Amino acid sequence: MAIQDSTLEARLERWERRLRSITTQSLTTDYVRPTDGVRIVEAVHSVTLPEDARTALLKLSILDGKTSVSPFTVLLAAFAVLAARLTGDGDISIGTSDENKEPFVLRLPIDPRNTFDSLLSTIRDVLAPAPPSLLVWC
Repeated sequence: MAIQDSTLEARLERWERRLRSITTQSLTTDYVRPTDGVRIVEAVHSVTLPEDARTALLKLSILDGKTSVSPFTVLLAAFAVLAARLTGDGDISIGTSDENKEPFVLRLPIDPRNTFDSLLSTIRDVLAPAPPSLLVWC
């Protein structure tokens, strides 16, 4: 299925807006990166959380007793906070892919003065405009 020119142009404009003025930071790594070109590493590691950790994660996902977010959103927020702490940057961009392996970028503002609940709300709002398979075009 070919993408129409107008649809493609609109998608490219959304990407350009999303990535405008993006900062780049490097997280420290546990090994030296190869210098002989680009190497893409895609890995999956599955972990089963203990019952008490699952319960705690679900409790964290309830924002105000009425509104909730997914456990994925809680973990994403925690990762974004960790990345902000390690880089010292308040503009965190996380590249990932959806279930169809379509790439997309989540750009999250991290303000250390905000609460974790506030960050969860922000991430929920970033994810809300489209179902996961369409987030590539956020």
